[in-house]
Amino acid sequence: MNRRQFLATSISATLGGMASFSTLASQLQLGQALSAHRFSDYKALVCIFLYGGNDSFNLLIPTDASSYQDYATTRQTLAVPREQLITLNQSDAMPLAMPDAATAIAGLFNSGRASFVTNIGPMLAPATKTELLNNEALQPPQLFSHNDQQALWQNGVMDTGTTSGWGGRMADLLMDTDAPLPLSFSLGGTNLFQSGRQAQHYVLNTDGVEQFGGLDPQHQWDNHRIEHYLRILHAADDTFSRAYAQKLLAVRENNALLSEALADIPTTDVTYGTGENLAEQLQMIARVIQAQSLLGQRRQIFFASLGGFDTHDDQINQLPRLQNILAEAMAGFDADLQERGMADNVVTFTQSEFGRTLTSNGDGTDHGWAGHQVIMGTPIQGGRIQGDVPEQVINSQNDLGDGRMIPTTSIEQFGAQIAQWFGLGQSEIADVFPHYSRFGRAGFELF
Repeated sequence: MNRRQFLATSISATLGGMASFSTLASQLQLGQALSAHRFSDYKALVCIFLYGGNDSFNLLIPTDASSYQDYATTRQTLAVPREQLITLNQSDAMPLAMPDAATAIAGLFNSGRASFVTNIGPMLAPATKTELLNNEALQPPQLFSHNDQQALWQNGVMDTGTTSGWGGRMADLLMDTDAPLPLSFSLGGTNLFQSGRQAQHYVLNTDGVEQFGGLDPQHQWDNHRIEHYLRILHAADDTFSRAYAQKLLAVRENNALLSEALADIPTTDVTYGTGENLAEQLQMIARVIQAQSLLGQRRQIFFASLGGFDTHDDQINQLPRLQNILAEAMAGFDADLQERGMADNVVTFTQSEFGRTLTSNGDGTDHGWAGHQVIMGTPIQGGRIQGDVPEQVINSQNDLGDGRMIPTTSIEQFGAQIAQWFGLGQSEIADVFPHYSRFGRAGFELF
């Protein structure tokens, strides 16, 4: 099928290419000067969301005698045995290690390809344990709720009703309003993180562009249906129908453009370890990143996801499996980007709605607050422990209660540094993170 035939017959199942235009005056005034065309280089962000609440206190483990004993006492049967730990080469914090299930991330850290941002979480404002206990209004809304905390991590404004995410608001400031193709792509489904006031995200599957089952241009037997459907679109004669038809025709163009670009970008021979779905998501993201020159995009934002981290039960078996999937996929992605010559331009980071309790419920852990996140890529300061590592002791000054750790770094402090690397100015960062001024810059440098 040549380009003209493909353009004449392709149709999409996703509405990710459809723009949703805001009536906000500030957004309508965004022009070419504020778009990604101001940049001469290329950069991409990749967010990996770990749904369920990752128990990162079993990912980053203290190893000096006293601290490990505290950890083992608190975690009981969930504690990772010493002989299964891999030492991290760092001098930022107490001696730390990772479980051998996450060997690949430990390798990235020790080779300077990854770092940890520690004890991070949603915060309304800096507050001590005493202040938080005496005034619950200082705590984020619906603190231990999955859906609400996913919203806070992804929207970055500490309001569960906010309908835009911090990735989407960055896209608002960088999108080219004349370009039909969004600069945000999701392999992890629709999400709040990439939803902007104007900008939307294009949803792909791990095989590429998703098509309507009955209007798939890859099957000749769909040609007659497609031709008839296109005639209906072109015959639209009222305002609503014309607008609807124009949107769908724009989606056809986007799908054709992206499909044609990806057709020239093969997979590499790099192994992604387990070959689980997260690995497949990141493989497709690597291909889209390499296709950026064909797509003409100087900034791209990606979203991938891995679920299953709500480990109330059977954590001793479930968590190592998930750690291994994440570690192998991230290491494979990093190697793939290096193979494609794109590693200098990409930063990858994890998010999860909350950490988990230090205490064991007998078979797992319950919903917590702060946790640790991984950040990876050539541009970062690799092999670093960024932030404060709390002592894993019940009823400490970091423990809100029942082993739920109070964050010492906010999402805004984390995201603002990422936004600055991505090319946003200070006023734009303030637009993306309107509460950033409550915290000020973090006491560490990611880049």
